[in-house]
Amino acid sequence: MQSKFWTRIRKKYMDLKLSTKILTFYSGVLLISVVLSTLIYQNVYNSTMSKKVSEVSVQTLYSISSNILSMIENAKNLSKVVISSDEIQQPLNQISQNPFQNDYTEYQNIMNTYISRFIEAFPFISSIYIYDSASQRYGIDKMHLKTLKISDISMADWYGSAVEAKGGFILRLNAGGIYEDTDNGENYISLIRIINDIYTQEPLGVLIMNITESSFVNSYADILNKYKTDIMILDEEGHTVVDFRNDQPTDIINSLLYSENEDGSNSKVGDIDGRKYLVSLLKMQKYNWSIISSMPFDELSKESAIFNITAISIIVLNAALMFMGSVAISRMIATPIKKLLEAMKGVEHGDFKKVEIDAGDDEIGSLRDAYNIMIMEIQNLIEKVVAEEKIKRKAELDVLQAQIKPHFLYNTFDSISSLALSGKSDQVYKVMKSLGSYYRVSLSKGSEVITVAEEIDVVRNYMAIQQVRYGDIFTMHYDIDEAATKYKILKLILQPLVENALYHGIKPKGEHGNIYIRCKQLEDHIELIVEDDGVGVNKETIAMILDNRYSVDSKSSFGLRGTIERLRIFYGIKDPVSIKSEPGCGTTVTIRIPVERREQYAS
Repeated sequence: MQSKFWTRIRKKYMDLKLSTKILTFYSGVLLISVVLSTLIYQNVYNSTMSKKVSEVSVQTLYSISSNILSMIENAKNLSKVVISSDEIQQPLNQISQNPFQNDYTEYQNIMNTYISRFIEAFPFISSIYIYDSASQRYGIDKMHLKTLKISDISMADWYGSAVEAKGGFILRLNAGGIYEDTDNGENYISLIRIINDIYTQEPLGVLIMNITESSFVNSYADILNKYKTDIMILDEEGHTVVDFRNDQPTDIINSLLYSENEDGSNSKVGDIDGRKYLVSLLKMQKYNWSIISSMPFDELSKESAIFNITAISIIVLNAALMFMGSVAISRMIATPIKKLLEAMKGVEHGDFKKVEIDAGDDEIGSLRDAYNIMIMEIQNLIEKVVAEEKIKRKAELDVLQAQIKPHFLYNTFDSISSLALSGKSDQVYKVMKSLGSYYRVSLSKGSEVITVAEEIDVVRNYMAIQQVRYGDIFTMHYDIDEAATKYKILKLILQPLVENALYHGIKPKGEHGNIYIRCKQLEDHIELIVEDDGVGVNKETIAMILDNRYSVDSKSSFGLRGTIERLRIFYGIKDPVSIKSEPGCGTTVTIRIPVERREQYAS
């Protein structure tokens, strides 16, 4: 079924005009080229875009990490200033020396006044708390003063770690949970360090400096807004310091936390509500925090829109150029052939004009030159015939010559067109070569007579063309008397008979056939025989052909009737041809040319 379908498609394609065929072919090539180019570009673009998004995402995390580290570094430096100041050291030393005193009001005023300066000067600090050796609280909070859930500050889970830091600091989310929840659920980061005597390094108390979650977010807000990135920050224990603003794929986040690269970064792609996101992770090695970002692909693709437009424009431009090129090539090939066909149709109606085609020294140029030579030869022949004594017979010969040659040429061009459309370039060359040989012999520099040998060559060249076109549909057989080949005869008398045998004898038969060419010299004439084993004809048809009772417009046995009439006019013989045939038994056409009438030999 598929084979029949493609056969029908191929036939329809072959039936198209040459220009349409070329245009269709190149359009198909153009379509394939555009599709492949688009797919390749899309693949490269997606790969490049994924790489770019990943690089930008990791770079964003590094920028955020840098901002966070800078803020923590500022808080650390501020804490050093606080714990080393006399306003803090002296009260804590006195309390340490007399821990059981009951009045802390003076110390409270001194330390709180000092701390308030930093609270006002540094907006990212939300509160600063100091606890002495008796767990007495001092400090300032922008929100509400926080109340310990434990009776002694040394009972905090992180206290041992703070002592082990030996004057350094530790970071904990929400001060490690030592306060009652009074901040409406807002997280804060607590910088915690032990306050030591600057001279003896003995512990005097604890400093807790709190930085709100919003302060962290504000430090990198500009970075987030640029690509609409969403951020989550986890502390070293995996607690959320800053959470995502929107829902994110937790499965991807969990997998990133356990599969980072050597540099502490990693990236994966996930879909959120049908939108593609790149989720990236960066470990802050200094504090063992994790920063996770979620960045939409399409935000970066907006920046690449100009490249997409440029690439698409290039593809469209190339497609347009290829299409215009195919149209130009189609016209370059089809236009000259169309002019040739129009000229040939004019010849069929008696309009002998040379064709003017702008072509180089190629096959089309050779066809043009051969056609123009043929037209010139026909015109010369007409002039000679007009100059003959018998005006009527000259006029008849003129009309027949004007019909028989275009008829053959049209069929030959039909063969060439069929081969060209089938892509058989080698056979096209063979046909063109045979066609050139045919014209060289048949034109004969304007002479109306050629030798029998040359006439046989004309037939051989013609049948070589038909053999290429029809393949194994027929086999040629030649039985030539060499003694007869030296005589000159009217040219192009065998070719129409062989053509008639092929088209009206062998082809309708529907199976392989044979065509025989025989030539022999008898006492007073030369006998030329064309025989085939085709379908044959009935006696009534033979009588109509020999009596020339077919209408002028009838195309049946046109070549045979024309040849008989030419022989009658040229040799002045009433019955130069005899025909024997029966339906289903083939046909034999015999031509007898008197030697006495034309006994010139080939020079």
